[in-house]
Amino acid sequence: MFCKPSWRTLLLSTTTVLAVGVISPGARADIPDENYQPVLAHLLGTVMPPKLDDFHAATENLTSEFKDFCSDPDKSGLEGTQAAFHAAMDIWQEIQPWRMGPLVANGRDQHIEYWPDKHGTAARQFRKLMFDKPAAYTDPEKLSGASAALQGFPALEEVLFADDHGDQMIAANEDGVFLCQYGTAIATNLGTLSGELQAEWPEFATAMENAGPDSMDYPTAKFAATDLYRALHEGLLIISSQKLARPLGDGEEDASAGRAESPISERSLRNIEHNLIGLFAIYDGTWGDVDEEGKGLAALIDNSLLDRSFKLNWQTVGDTVAELPPSVAEVLEQPDGYAALTDLKGQIDFLTTLVENDVGGNTQLGGGFNALDGD
Repeated sequence: MFCKPSWRTLLLSTTTVLAVGVISPGARADIPDENYQPVLAHLLGTVMPPKLDDFHAATENLTSEFKDFCSDPDKSGLEGTQAAFHAAMDIWQEIQPWRMGPLVANGRDQHIEYWPDKHGTAARQFRKLMFDKPAAYTDPEKLSGASAALQGFPALEEVLFADDHGDQMIAANEDGVFLCQYGTAIATNLGTLSGELQAEWPEFATAMENAGPDSMDYPTAKFAATDLYRALHEGLLIISSQKLARPLGDGEEDASAGRAESPISERSLRNIEHNLIGLFAIYDGTWGDVDEEGKGLAALIDNSLLDRSFKLNWQTVGDTVAELPPSVAEVLEQPDGYAALTDLKGQIDFLTTLVENDVGGNTQLGGGFNALDGD
C-alpha cells in the first residue's frame, strides 16, 4: 500500500500551530534591502556553482561512456551508459527548477530537456530522423542548431531506453550505428551546454549579488531575491500542474504514464525527488557538499516555529516521494496507485500554499506573480 493518510492530519495540524505563531506580514516592518544580499551571495555564489560543476562533469562522463560503449558495444557498456544518463539526469533535475539567468537564456533549458512535449513533436521528429538518418545529426555542432526536440535528455532517453535500440546498437546494424553516433552527438552537445552554464553563471551571480541603484537589471537586492522566491514557488507549481497533473489526467480512467516526464527511462517520480532537493536548497541554503543550514530564504524569516514547521512539512513530502517507485507507470499498476499519486499532488499543493502564504509573506518576496499562468 502506498497511501499514507496521516500526512494530511500532520500538515493541517502544523498549519494550526503556524496560525498562532506566524507574524502577519502586514504587522512587521519592511526588511532592509541589505538583508537580502547575504542570501543572494550564498545561494548564487556558494550553493549553485558546485552543482553546475557536478553537472558538467556528469555530462562529460556521459559522453565518455557513450564513446566507449559505441567503440565496442556490449550489454555491460549499454548498462554503464544508461547509468551515466541517470547520474547526469539526477543533477539536472535538481538544477532544473531554478529557471533563471543562464539556465533559461536562449532557451537553454529547453535544449537540455525539451519537456513537456504536449503535441508529441519529439516522437514525430525522431521517427523521421531514423528514416532519413541525416549525417548532420551525428555532428554535435550541427546538432546544436537543430530542433530542441531532437537534442537533450529526452532524445537521449529515446536512444538509450526505447524499444530495441539497445539491441540495435549492440548488434551494430545500420540503425544501431546511427543511434550510437547520434547519441554520442547528443551527449557531447549536453557537455557543451553544461559547460556554457558553468562559464556564464559567475557573471550572472555577481550581477545579482551587486543589485542596487547602479545596476541596470536589479535596482534592489529585494528585486533580485524575488527571482529566487519565484523559482521556489513555480518549481512546486510545475511539479503539481505538469509532472503530476498531466499523467493523472481528468480521472483514473484517463490516467496515462506516457504523459509523465521521462517515461521511457522510468524515472518520472525520481525526477520529482531530485526537484525537491534543488528547491529546498533555495529555502534552506543546503545542497550537496554545501551544508550551511538556514542561509537561503529561511534567513529572512524571523520565526523559528514557522521555519521548523515548514521543514517538517517538506520532509513529509520528501519521504512520501522516496517511498514510491521511481516511475509513474509502476505506481499506476498498483491497485491504489492513482490514489497515491493524487495524494502526492495534494501534498505538493499544500507545500505551494505554505510557500505562498508563509514564506512569501514573511520574506516579503511573494507578490502573487505566476509566469505559468501569464499574469
